[in-house]
Amino acid sequence: MSEKSFRVGLSALGLVAIAMVVLLLVRGSDRDVSGPATGDPSAAGEQSTGQQSTLAALMDLEVRLANQPIWIDVAGTRFNLVPASIGFDLDEQSVAESALAAHSPEEVIEIASSWHEGDETDLALVGTIDQEALSRVLDRYDAALDGPFEGGIVMEGTTPIPVYPRPGLVIDRSTAAQLILAALLQRPMPEVVALDTLQKLPILSVQAVDTALHEAVQLVGAPIILSRTDPDATLYLDEGRLARALLTRAEREPSPHIMVTFDPVVFDEYLHPLRAGFEAPPVDARIVIDADDNVTILPGFPGARIDTDLVVEAAMDAARRASRTNVLPLDTGVQPTISSQDLLRVKEKISEFTTHHPCCQPRVGNIQRFAAEMDGRMLLPGEVMSLNDTVGERTRERGYVPAPTIIKGEITDTVGGGVSQFATTFYNAVFWAGLEILEHQPHSYYFSRYPEGIEATISWREPDLVFRNDTDTPVVIKTSSTGTSITVKLFGDNSDREVSAWVSGRYDWTEFPTEYVPNPEMMPWDEEAEVQTGANGWSVTVTRQLDFRDGSPSTTQKWTVRYRPWPRQFEVHPCLLPEEHEEYTGEECPVNPDGPSEPGTEQHDGTTVPTEDPPDSGDGADS
Repeated sequence: MSEKSFRVGLSALGLVAIAMVVLLLVRGSDRDVSGPATGDPSAAGEQSTGQQSTLAALMDLEVRLANQPIWIDVAGTRFNLVPASIGFDLDEQSVAESALAAHSPEEVIEIASSWHEGDETDLALVGTIDQEALSRVLDRYDAALDGPFEGGIVMEGTTPIPVYPRPGLVIDRSTAAQLILAALLQRPMPEVVALDTLQKLPILSVQAVDTALHEAVQLVGAPIILSRTDPDATLYLDEGRLARALLTRAEREPSPHIMVTFDPVVFDEYLHPLRAGFEAPPVDARIVIDADDNVTILPGFPGARIDTDLVVEAAMDAARRASRTNVLPLDTGVQPTISSQDLLRVKEKISEFTTHHPCCQPRVGNIQRFAAEMDGRMLLPGEVMSLNDTVGERTRERGYVPAPTIIKGEITDTVGGGVSQFATTFYNAVFWAGLEILEHQPHSYYFSRYPEGIEATISWREPDLVFRNDTDTPVVIKTSSTGTSITVKLFGDNSDREVSAWVSGRYDWTEFPTEYVPNPEMMPWDEEAEVQTGANGWSVTVTRQLDFRDGSPSTTQKWTVRYRPWPRQFEVHPCLLPEEHEEYTGEECPVNPDGPSEPGTEQHDGTTVPTEDPPDSGDGADS
């Protein structure tokens, strides 16, 4: 047999060594090394120091032993084993107690430090290995042996050929751990540890293979025809197709045998050309809601499918008939996932919310497209909906266009910008329906067109808006829009709950900063131009209470919403930028040819609140 080896890479070895050093430090810090008390404090101190030094030396020896590879011989094939990989652990405490009874700490330390090179000694090491880790290693070693073969059936063309079971070698697991551990604890460690092997019998018998051969010959011995007339379809399986699909597998239960059947995966390939002809998926019942919020339930319909497992059973049965024919099974009663009965309680609107926006901006088209993709969607009881996962990434290919988006406080055009207006509208519909809110994020800046605190932003891939239908009735989403508004309605049955909510007064005010925007087109003596009105920041607390009509305890949820201050911005010549500005260059300002001036002296009291919203993307991706 050719020599084979199992080696551990240097990088893995290094990681094991590092892990052992960490283990050494941890174990060294929490072990009891104080020793027995004596009447002499100095003697007790010396004894404790000696014990600590002895334990430290033994821990160091453990690290060296655990990371020194040893050769394992299995029937002439050698493998390289790192003891750390099988959880080698030296019991330093036991070894120290035994050693210090016969030797001084200095002698034990000397023996431990020269363990591999030293002479024979009465110092005995005690240790353990992880049996499960060793078993996994031995499984790999067993694979290199000429182990037992369970037998089976192989195909030569269209002819089944028996392969009979035979015994083979395996590692003797009853002695392997003892031999390896003894070698690790020896002084010096042996160059090679030879593991015992034994012959193992297969679980299958010759008779089991003969029985399987008879079954295989019967299955592939002649063509099989499966057919039906409503609709017309025929599956013709000649000997070649049957032989290709033959599947055998050794089984232990209820008694050792070889299972002989046809492979459903191969049969599925054979059925593929037939499926389009008479398979039809079931149609779920659905709800249609008209402009007046009237709910109509459209019934679903059963579907038809070819069940591959049923076709395999039909072919197995045909093989045992003299005619070698059978009916091609077609399941015509595949019921839809959602029936009309499931939707009967979806009878009323449970919430509605509308937000408004200026007409005709690019963001309006994005909002309306997003709303259209949500229209008509339904959540079954217990289902979770993520707006991002449901609609997906907003791209040009899908019809979304660039529109202003807030990115880290700066307004930038991004494809799909503005759809946070839909998120806020949708969030309010969910909020006031009393449904479970799993994830949402308010805008970082306040916009007066949204309800203070009760609003949400969305961007791809985050932030997201996620909620759960925690009622026992499906929830259906209905959206609509005009040139200046977007509306979300939810239909279902939340009659078991009442929703109330309130928003606290504003607190934790933050004064807005003043920022300067460089404009090289301006002159230093020009009066600075205000380009954005500042607004202070603040926090509010949103509370939602759900009261249940069935007498269940009320639930209260609180969210703290923090709005950042909008900076007041002025355009100035670059030479007037303050030193702390990121674009400050130290440039000297030119002299005003018309006479001296004192630019930039306007005072700002820090109390301005804008009368209108600052520029808004509604997509608040700044957080």
